[in-house]
Amino acid sequence: MGQTLSCSGGAVIRVLIVSPRSGTRRALEHVVAQDRALVLLPASDSLDSLHDMIDERGPDVIVLDPGPESQLPLPVLLKRWPTRGTTPSVVLLEDLEGEAGAGALRAGARAVLPRNASPEQIRAAVRAAAAGLASLPAALAMAVLDGRSGEGVAPIASGDRSLTPREREILTLLGEGLANKEIGVRLGISGHTVKTHLAAIYEKLEASNRAEAVATGLRRGLIML
Repeated sequence: MGQTLSCSGGAVIRVLIVSPRSGTRRALEHVVAQDRALVLLPASDSLDSLHDMIDERGPDVIVLDPGPESQLPLPVLLKRWPTRGTTPSVVLLEDLEGEAGAGALRAGARAVLPRNASPEQIRAAVRAAAAGLASLPAALAMAVLDGRSGEGVAPIASGDRSLTPREREILTLLGEGLANKEIGVRLGISGHTVKTHLAAIYEKLEASNRAEAVATGLRRGLIML
């Protein structure tokens, strides 16, 4: 998408902010507004409402913060993204543990940042995305270069369907009947991270629920109960 020129002659980057939480949208709007080269478009509270807005406003970059309370796991959420592969996007995640960051990259995100990223980092990522560049935290960048996820094992290549050791742990605990919160406590990770891992497990095992995932895992010899 083309960029217009500001009155000072520099390129203007039109930014669309998407978050289900009004407080987060306001905070991100404030961050973006501090850079005169970034122009805010009306924010959205849902990916489902983006189609018309993209056609009408033509954002140059989308900043997405799905929020830890999102009803959909991140991989599923990003698959529904109507701008996938067309509009550069900056995704803010609660944490970059496990498959979350790699999943966002596979879904087409141009930049992946933690939700506690500084205003300068967010603005820099938006500028980089508009320029066709990627922005990643150092740890995630090294994981990508190594062909591994944040857990240190899973190849990021989209064709790979193998479970990471962490995913196998979670699948085993699923088989023991533990709830998400109990799994998080057992493994020392957040409930949001558990949910992200579960989405990756369901996708890789082509399962639609816990029972189906466990059954498939047992059948393939991935876990033993």
